[in-house]
Amino acid sequence: MEKTMTKPLLAIIAVNFIWGLDFIVIEYMMNYLSPAIFTLSRLVIGTVILLVLVFIKHKGLHIRKEDWPRVFISGAVGMALYFTVENLGTGMTSASFSSLIMATVPVFGMFGDRIFFGRKITAVKVACVAASIIGVYLLVSGEPMGINLKGTLIMLAAALLWTFYITYVKPLYDKYDLLTLLTGLFVSGLIVEIPLALFAPDPAMNFTGTGIMLTVASAIVCMIIGEFGYVYAIGKLSITMVSIFENVLPLTAVLFSLLLFGTMLSGIQLIGGVVIMGAVTVMALKDKE
Repeated sequence: MEKTMTKPLLAIIAVNFIWGLDFIVIEYMMNYLSPAIFTLSRLVIGTVILLVLVFIKHKGLHIRKEDWPRVFISGAVGMALYFTVENLGTGMTSASFSSLIMATVPVFGMFGDRIFFGRKITAVKVACVAASIIGVYLLVSGEPMGINLKGTLIMLAAALLWTFYITYVKPLYDKYDLLTLLTGLFVSGLIVEIPLALFAPDPAMNFTGTGIMLTVASAIVCMIIGEFGYVYAIGKLSITMVSIFENVLPLTAVLFSLLLFGTMLSGIQLIGGVVIMGAVTVMALKDKE
């Protein structure tokens, strides 16, 4: 393995391990906080930390005027809307289920590549999409407590939001350093999340000692460090490599759901998850060819 690839590969594996744990944290916190309040809390913590760092290092947040619309939209979608919708969907389903739905992001990304960058959709990619749809069907139909259609649709919406975010923010990667870009994204997300939290239909807010520690820790580790690692890896690796190693995320969530909560996916759901991850891997490898 080339030396230049070792660090970004380790970064993307670590990030997806961290984000797998984040689904566990979200599932737990949805018993105490509303999705919008939890997102707002983490964005406040993350934004304050990043602003302090960017003012220490760069003496301010220096983003060109012409780039602010893209930064703002990216932050609004990727930091505010995505995390709020993800929290809502995970609270209605489970960490394992939600993380496997998010494994379909590379499939949606194929259409994003076609729409924004004009990349060709091949027969193999279409077959992989079909296989992913079958995998999602097995995942949903195998739910022991019955299908939560609303939760499933919300998680699919989260996958679409994340796909839009990683596609739309991509042109900014080469223009700014990681700290400046992420600070701009967090600030934009916070601006959008404040009214979402204030006017949420269920503004539940029950902070316990454990909840406060998890909120702070997840804001620093899962959001700040996770986003740093993800953006760094995206800048160094191909989408192909990133797509393959994102399969670590659902594996982590399933494992820790079993260890911490004693919850396990059914046999049919596990098959569905394997089909989804297999389709993503085949599509990524074919794309590399």
